[in-house]
Amino acid sequence: MKLSIFTINWRRYLSIAYLPLILIAIFILQTHLFNIFLGIGLKEYFIRRSIISLSLGVLLFAPAILLKPKIKYGYLFFITCLTALVFIVQYLYYSYSGGFLQISSIFYAKEGITILDTVRTLLNYQLLFFILNPLIVIGVTIYLYRKKIPECLLTKKEKINAGIIIMAFILAGYGYLLAREYADAGNIRHLYQYNKLFNINAFESKVGIINFSFGEIVHEIIQTDKATAADMEFLQSWTNKGTIADNSKKNFGLAKGRNLIIIQVESLENAVIGQKINGQEITPYLNQLLKDSLYFPNYYTQIGPGTSADAEFSTLNSLYPLPDTVAFIKYAHNDYLALPGLLVKNGYGTYAFHGDVASFWNRANIYPQLGYQKWFFGPQNYTIPREIGVYDLGDEDFFAQSLPKLQSLPEPFMATFITLTSHSPFKMPPDLESLIIPATSTLNATQRDYLQSVRYTDKALENFINQLKKNGIYDNSLIAIFGDHGSFSNIGKALGVQKTIFPGLQNSQVPLLILAPKTKLKGVNKSVASHLDLFPTLANLLGITPPSSVIGRDILNSQEHVFSYRNLLSGTVQIVFTDTIAYHASDDGIFERGLCLELPNKRIPTENCKELYQREEQKVRASDLLIKGNLIKTTFVK
Repeated sequence: MKLSIFTINWRRYLSIAYLPLILIAIFILQTHLFNIFLGIGLKEYFIRRSIISLSLGVLLFAPAILLKPKIKYGYLFFITCLTALVFIVQYLYYSYSGGFLQISSIFYAKEGITILDTVRTLLNYQLLFFILNPLIVIGVTIYLYRKKIPECLLTKKEKINAGIIIMAFILAGYGYLLAREYADAGNIRHLYQYNKLFNINAFESKVGIINFSFGEIVHEIIQTDKATAADMEFLQSWTNKGTIADNSKKNFGLAKGRNLIIIQVESLENAVIGQKINGQEITPYLNQLLKDSLYFPNYYTQIGPGTSADAEFSTLNSLYPLPDTVAFIKYAHNDYLALPGLLVKNGYGTYAFHGDVASFWNRANIYPQLGYQKWFFGPQNYTIPREIGVYDLGDEDFFAQSLPKLQSLPEPFMATFITLTSHSPFKMPPDLESLIIPATSTLNATQRDYLQSVRYTDKALENFINQLKKNGIYDNSLIAIFGDHGSFSNIGKALGVQKTIFPGLQNSQVPLLILAPKTKLKGVNKSVASHLDLFPTLANLLGITPPSSVIGRDILNSQEHVFSYRNLLSGTVQIVFTDTIAYHASDDGIFERGLCLELPNKRIPTENCKELYQREEQKVRASDLLIKGNLIKTTFVK
């Protein structure tokens, strides 16, 4: 059957389709108003969002013209009420938390009762724009039935033509979106696997909030991360074996009752600590702080596609990050036994500070599950007096504006700070570049910019710690400062610094400093450690026993210090080492072909590393199953 736009009676179609067309036009307007009201992606993706909203509007409303009148208006009323509900719920949720509601959170709906009073304060006239469509459908329906105006019906041939036109609009819009994504990124995988995107706002800006929400529903339906009987049997066997017992409780409760302040520094590598460029210290304040802290130079990060979010996840949960997805996004509504939640049970208030929006890395959704009670993020809590770096809010302004908020908190509190300025591409205003790097330097442009940004952040940390001292918070706090991950700039090699066993790990080595003022906790601890170990170590110092779910070990008490590095493509352990031995897997995965070393550099039979390697492989597998199967509480809380 041929379809020709020249033979279609468009006037007849319009006389039947006028109401769906009006609803589609309003739907596109509502999609834009949602973003305008909330200040999300106003310009950058306007055309993309318009086209995809048109296609979705056609998909939702246009099928009504194929239905009988009695069914048609009921269908339109249902669809308009559904979209209005999504608009309103997402608007209120974003206004409250700074992030978008994920469909998986429906299982936690009862928790929303506790914030009803807050939600009421968010109601305003803007919400009226999102109930226009249901009102229009009701109004047109009442008018037609009162006036007894007969409805025209499409013939069978016209319905087929209309169906083809509808499909053409839908395919054209979504095809355009995929084509633009391919042009932007060279592939389209990250669009429909948006759990890998660090900026949920950017994704929503492209497709609109209704597309985003429906995509969440589809994702939840097709998700297959269910633990099998074999998985459960493995977990049971693994937990029954237990871990190597600590030989003591050294320093247990040394900082009992103190505030806990955790500062996660963007892209801070251990390679710059104690180093100079052109006779100038790169991190003069951190170098000075080493004298007052317990410094861990053999401290490592293990990250997946979530980078900073993975570092935060591992630190707060003592679990491995996932190699193929981001737990902060895909598993935000899991039941965790995280450090903030543990401290809440021990009388602490728990707070997070970050200069970016709360939807970045989906923190607004996962933070309640981790045990945070309140967070200070983005434009709601910070102003940008001067744009610095890629995220605009400079670290000096971030800390300066965070300090009054910190001072207002009841003690004891846990407060985490995440810096931004030393994030790639490390661009700093010229007047804030305090290092003099000669033009003849062998450093490339990225490395120069990285050192300048780190030097700036070092100064920001100095100002912040000095203010803590001035305001009396410092002496009553336990403070941890660490790098989230490396700079990916090869700065260690450029500075001639090699502090790792295997060169490939240089970018994964970050500094950890723990400060417990007016205690004996000072010096250098060269034990191998990682983000997984910070949770149990801090809990020990605070005099709190961590849950059995922690994968890491208390660095100060563990009989064995170990670090495992995963291959992100295969998910398997590629490198594992302790204070005495190290193993590097071969590319083909055959264990016997790997490299086993007695440190510092004596090759020994691979059999000497086998038990260690297998144990670490099991830990990684167990961690993945606990996260993907949401089995943490069911496994460890009896």
